[in-house]
Amino acid sequence: MGRKRLHSSSADRQRAYRDRVRESLGAPLPPTRQPRQPSRPAKLAAAERVVRLVLGEYEDWLARLPESLQESAQAQSLNECIESLSSAVDLLAGITPPRGFGKD
Repeated sequence: MGRKRLHSSSADRQRAYRDRVRESLGAPLPPTRQPRQPSRPAKLAAAERVVRLVLGEYEDWLARLPESLQESAQAQSLNECIESLSSAVDLLAGITPPRGFGKD
């Protein structure tokens, strides 16, 4: 004679185990699966969005600069930053990464 089964399936057994552990800890269990990392094209698109956001902030800063500072070294520095960021945005927008194994 064998033992009587407590759970009808392995899923029920795992659920009962998680419930026992949760009760003993008094808090929910941490997720067992790591969150999926974004794909390389998604990371590239996110980098482009961030650079565009920073570019917009610098352009707003230059637009709000008082007239007395329009010809100052700070204004020239802002213009240089804006030009560099604009070229970076163009460079990032022009990149077409290769497609992977159907995961991208």
